Amino acid sequence: MNSAIFISYSRQDEKQAMHLLSLLRREGYTVWIDQESIAGASIWSDEIVHNIKESGIFIALLSESSAASHNVSKEIAIAAEHGKIILPIEIGTVNLPGRLEYALAGIQRTNYHDEQAILHAVRNLVAKLSGEEQENVSMLAPHSRMQRVRKRALVGAGIVLAFGTGLFFLLRDSKEKISHDTMVAVLPFRTLNLEKDSTRNLDIFSEAIQTTLSKHNVLTLISGASSSAYKNSDLNAIAIGNKLQARFIVEGIVRKAHDVNYVAVRVFDSKRGGEIWEEVYSGNAKELFNIREKLCSDIVGAIVGVVNDEQNIRTLEQNVAAHPGDAAAIARLANDLISTDKSRSLNLFEQAIKLDSTNVGYLILAGIVASRLSDADRSRECGALAVGLCRRQLQLHPDSLNLATNYALALDMAGQNAYAGKVFDSLLHIHPTDIRLLYNAACCYAKQGKSEESLNDLEVLFPIAPGKKGEVQSDPDFDNIRSNPRYARLMNPVAR
Repeated sequence: MNSAIFISYSRQDEKQAMHLLSLLRREGYTVWIDQESIAGASIWSDEIVHNIKESGIFIALLSESSAASHNVSKEIAIAAEHGKIILPIEIGTVNLPGRLEYALAGIQRTNYHDEQAILHAVRNLVAKLSGEEQENVSMLAPHSRMQRVRKRALVGAGIVLAFGTGLFFLLRDSKEKISHDTMVAVLPFRTLNLEKDSTRNLDIFSEAIQTTLSKHNVLTLISGASSSAYKNSDLNAIAIGNKLQARFIVEGIVRKAHDVNYVAVRVFDSKRGGEIWEEVYSGNAKELFNIREKLCSDIVGAIVGVVNDEQNIRTLEQNVAAHPGDAAAIARLANDLISTDKSRSLNLFEQAIKLDSTNVGYLILAGIVASRLSDADRSRECGALAVGLCRRQLQLHPDSLNLATNYALALDMAGQNAYAGKVFDSLLHIHPTDIRLLYNAACCYAKQGKSEESLNDLEVLFPIAPGKKGEVQSDPDFDNIRSNPRYARLMNPVAR
C-alpha cells in the first residue's frame, strides 16, 4: 500500500502546515500538500481527490479555522470514504462540529507542538501499512507459496549467469547518476566583521549541517575535509560544486554587529545552474544554537524537497506513459514541471487542453506558463478562452468562489486588467482573507503599475500566509513594484 502522506489544512494555518511538510520531508516521507502541488492560479477538486486516493496516510491539521472549513470537511470525508488511515493533529484546543466529530470518532489525536509524537505516530502508521501487505502474503496457502519459491529458484538460476554482467554495468551507471543527483557539499562558513574570539561560532553551523544531512539516506555528503579545501576560495559555488562533483552546494556567511549575530545561508543546485534557496537568520549569542537547529532543518527541507519532487516527476511521467489519453495525468505532470521546465510544461498543458477543452484550470495555467515564457499572444489566447468558459459555467454555478476567482484571473490574462481588478475587489469585499484572491489581486495591480493597491493586498496576505513571500520574490508579475520602498519593508521587516 502507498505510504505517501496527504496534508489537509485551512489556509489560515498555512504556516503550521508548511512547517509540518518540512518536518516530514526531512524524515524522507513523500508528502502532498496543495500549497506546493497546485499552482497559485488554480484549485482543482479533481487533483485533490486524486491525491487523497493515491495517499496511504491522511493528516488532518485541526484548528478552529479548519473546523469551520467546508473544504477540509470534504477532504476528511473523502479520506474516510476511501478507507485512508487518518491522523488528526491539533493546533491548540479545537471544538469540532458534529460532522467532523463523527468522522474522527475513536481516532487518537496528536498535538501539533509535539513533533516527536507526530513522527512516532507516522512511523507506526507506515509500519502498519507495510504490515498489512505482509499479512496478506502470509494468508497464502503453504503449498502455493512453496510452488512460487521453486519456480523463482529455477527462473533465477537460468537468468543470473546471462544477465549478471549487464546488470552489473547497469547498476553501476545508475548508481553514479543517482549519487551525483543527491550529492551535497557544505562549504566552510565565511566570517564578516567578527571578533577573533567569535570565529568558533562558525563551527556550530557548517559542522551541524553536515551532521544533519548525513542522517538522510536520500542524500550523499561530500566529506568535510574535501569541502574545507575551498575555504575562502575565489571560485563561485557552482564551480566548486563541479570540482567536488556535488550537485547541491551549501554556503554561509556569519556576521556580528554588537550583540546580534546574522547568519546568511544559500543552497545552489549545479544541475539547475543557480541558487535554489536562501535565508537570513539573526539572534544574540544565547540564541545561536536555536538558529543552528532552524537553519539545519530548513536546509534539509529545501534539498530533500527537490530530490523528492524529482522522484515524483518520474512517477508522473510513468503514469502519463501508461495513460497517454488521460488529461488529468498529463496536467499533473505539467503542473509539477512549471518551476523547472516551463517549455515542456506548456506543451503538456496544451495536450491536456486538446483532450479536455472545458477545463478552465488547464487554460489558466497554460496562460500563466506562456506569460512566464514571454509568449504574450498565447497567454492572451488562453485567457480569452477561459473567460468564455467561466461565463458559461458561472451561469450554472453563480456562488462558486473558485469559478469567480478563475474568471478574474482569466480577465487579467486576456488583457482586461481594469475589469479584472474590479472583480477581484468585489470578491475580496466578501472574502477579505482568501489567500488565492489576495495573491492574484496583488499580481493584477502590480502588472498595471498600481503599487499601493498591490502592496495593500500583500500587507494583508503575508501575516496569513508568510510562505507566499518566496512566490512573490520569484514572480515577475511583481517586477513593477520592487523599487517601491514599501515593498522592501514588507519583504524584509528587519530593515525598517
